[in-house]
Amino acid sequence: MEKKRRVGVYLSASVVLNNPDYVEVLRDEIGLNLAVLGYGGQASEELLGKSPFDGVPLSDECLLALLARDLDGEPLDAQEYDVARAGVGPSMGAGGDDQTLNRAIEVLRRAGVEVWLGLGSWTGMSLMYCPSKDRVNDWYEALYVHCATQYDVDGLDLSHARFPKCAVPRGLQACACDDCARAAADMGYDMEEMTAALRHAVGRWRTADPGLLAAVGRSGLGTFDLLQWLGMDPGVGNWLRFRADLLGRKMTDFHRAVHAAAGADFVFGSDTHPASLAPLVGNDHSAWAEFSDFASPLVSHIESFIAATFTTWTPLLQQANPGLSEADVLQLLYRFLGYDGMGLPETLAGYQIERPEQLAHNLPLEQLILHDLRKARLLLPPQLPSYPIIHGTGWPRAAIDAILQGSDAAGHDGVVWQGTDELVDYRLK
Repeated sequence: MEKKRRVGVYLSASVVLNNPDYVEVLRDEIGLNLAVLGYGGQASEELLGKSPFDGVPLSDECLLALLARDLDGEPLDAQEYDVARAGVGPSMGAGGDDQTLNRAIEVLRRAGVEVWLGLGSWTGMSLMYCPSKDRVNDWYEALYVHCATQYDVDGLDLSHARFPKCAVPRGLQACACDDCARAAADMGYDMEEMTAALRHAVGRWRTADPGLLAAVGRSGLGTFDLLQWLGMDPGVGNWLRFRADLLGRKMTDFHRAVHAAAGADFVFGSDTHPASLAPLVGNDHSAWAEFSDFASPLVSHIESFIAATFTTWTPLLQQANPGLSEADVLQLLYRFLGYDGMGLPETLAGYQIERPEQLAHNLPLEQLILHDLRKARLLLPPQLPSYPIIHGTGWPRAAIDAILQGSDAAGHDGVVWQGTDELVDYRLK
């Protein structure tokens, strides 16, 4: 893929059609040359024939058979079951409208910008379809090929091609189903050894001296020092490596199929989780060029990715080892994940999680975002184009400008905006 500067924005068909001059304003005022249009099209009969669903709504039996499972064999959070039941297949809702989607594409074409379709993948917010099940992966491959060949677009941009975000604790234990165990064995991993190591790590945390843990958090020890001190089995590292290898192999299959159907110049790729958290959700930045034509470091979601991770895990870790204070656990997490020394809150109350709109003002935003953007560019293959995803709405304009400048200085190749209220004076209808 050509490594050129791209300035993009995420859009829906309704926003495009209700504001036909919006993209032209962005093109003229901020240099927009890419629109990532959320997919809302119709499934063809051929595509529906690939769906692993047994109807609309699908049965509970069918849904549960497709989902990822934790160490105890239980499917992940049931909050999204109703969303899944309303779909015609994983990550595709019923009631798609090709006519509306194609009209929006025509508007974008007239504005002279590149058009990518934005699509989902294995994971929703907490629900996840198992990436080792052939029925699931056959569907996603068919969906991506369909979208690459049936619409007048230049590329596909996947999101959620990962395990659940870190703020979903049980997501770190997925997936340990029989299909994943067979896939692990085929790849040279031992599922029993890995799951035993995870349980051992939990036990070590529960029995560790809280005073010593607190001292570790305040010391200069790094991640590997902490793992060594805890005596964690190498199977924990194998677990993280297996999950990244598994997703990478499946994404490589999708990449190959899309290029075979749509041509070598067609763009196929995915966003990446924040670099400091990526290993915990199965994202290996160093391997991204093997299955993606670009990277989009997703650093805009400071509430659900950063703040929610720390505010969710802190009480859980305190419950497991009650001798630790909030400040002790937060400092350990900051050090373990590489966020220490930034001035992040010392207590949960400091996050004011009940006021998410204030996070960009309460947290050290510029330092937090650039930390992960610099790390992402160093870890990604140097030849791979990288377009970070940052907010153009709800963040202080001075911080946005500093982040954009720092991103360019780190070697990224452009940006994809989520919202533009701080960038242009345009009231969306």
